[in-house]
Amino acid sequence: MRILVIGAGEVGRYIAERLVREGHDLVVLDKEPGAIARINELDVYGVVGDGTDPETLRDNGIDHTDLVLAVSQIDSVNLTACAYAARLGATRSVARLSESARTPEDARLAREAFGVDWVINPDEEAAREIVGLLEGRQVTDSMEFDDGHVRVIGVRVDESSKLANRSLLELGQDHRETLALVVAIVRQDATIIPRGDHRILPGDRVYMIGARDQLGQFVNAADTVERPRGPRKILVVGGGQVGERVAARLEAAEFSVSLLEADRERSEQLAVTLVRTTVLHGDGRSLVALKESGVEDVDGFVSVSGDEETNVMSALLARHLGAPKVIALVKRTEYIPVLREIGLDAAVNPRLTAAGAILRFVRRGHILQVSTFRDIDAEVLELVASERSRAVGRPLRDVDFPRDAILGGFSRDGGFGIPRGDTVLQAHDRVIVFALPSAIPKVEKLFAG
Repeated sequence: MRILVIGAGEVGRYIAERLVREGHDLVVLDKEPGAIARINELDVYGVVGDGTDPETLRDNGIDHTDLVLAVSQIDSVNLTACAYAARLGATRSVARLSESARTPEDARLAREAFGVDWVINPDEEAAREIVGLLEGRQVTDSMEFDDGHVRVIGVRVDESSKLANRSLLELGQDHRETLALVVAIVRQDATIIPRGDHRILPGDRVYMIGARDQLGQFVNAADTVERPRGPRKILVVGGGQVGERVAARLEAAEFSVSLLEADRERSEQLAVTLVRTTVLHGDGRSLVALKESGVEDVDGFVSVSGDEETNVMSALLARHLGAPKVIALVKRTEYIPVLREIGLDAAVNPRLTAAGAILRFVRRGHILQVSTFRDIDAEVLELVASERSRAVGRPLRDVDFPRDAILGGFSRDGGFGIPRGDTVLQAHDRVIVFALPSAIPKVEKLFAG
């Protein structure tokens, strides 16, 4: 696929690095020479130029470009670039929009007025990821497939976890009726595609795939804390766009939500727009304000203000006060592994989350979705099995499946299934595969035929 990326900032750089590994024909445009110099270090073809200039777009082959990804930090640049791209012959376009797509109606207007095929809002994607992380105390990563019916989550395993020192075969026997499967184990920075005799050890991070409504059983199995009955309590610090979206999603999922906002006028607005959230006025960096907000009695804590230092400080205070699950929104990607080391359960970066969502839009051949988790050496592929696929029409035990990959699940007629040795895939089934990079070409070939 020929792809033109407009914007070589953090999002564009992350996308370019992933797409070039997948073998796409890639060009990156940015007006800043320094940004293009960093892109060229990735062995990606970068061009110093203006993505809103029609002549520059023509010079870089816009008329035979399959996909334009407009991911600069300026909404107007992204919209203009997509509008020109549509008129000049590009097949499809994606625009990263923050201020111009605060609501679904805004996104629809942008698509219609500027010829954009898909709009991605970093705040919305960050909120989606955060709510996914809050579904279990030990959850460290969360990703959706098959239009949200299937999820892949990462779970941290400690000494007292019910998953610790168990083999995958033993877990499968204990949860025989559960539509969930362990598809990867991360141990000391190495990614393992496991088989039945692999044993989960304390300190591992385990990735599981399953039907959305049943994966919670596996999450609960990993949790070491017995929860009281009733709605789970979440405290959100920060009432900006991300905080409001997180609270609204938690309301819809029937959590008990409190939101602490430092600006009095904003807190009064939120008290009107959020239906079932208790909105409080106070400083998330204050021990007194956190205690008065009930932080010592919550199941989860999220700090998503517009100030990174406030988010880190309030999250650390919440952990000190006993919050069992603590998440912070951060802008600097280099903070993410450090914050996990000093006590946070997860750090979410809106730019990288948006980049991941854009990557999931990029389709090639029979692959519907290619997704990556930021700190593991594996990718999740959602594919459609073709009629010519060698995996179709015979039991999976007879299929020569790549060793560094695992078939995690398949969807057919609106239902989800966990594959067994006697499972027979059919043409047009949607399958989800967890694979190390070396195995991806083999997986593609197997399902494309």
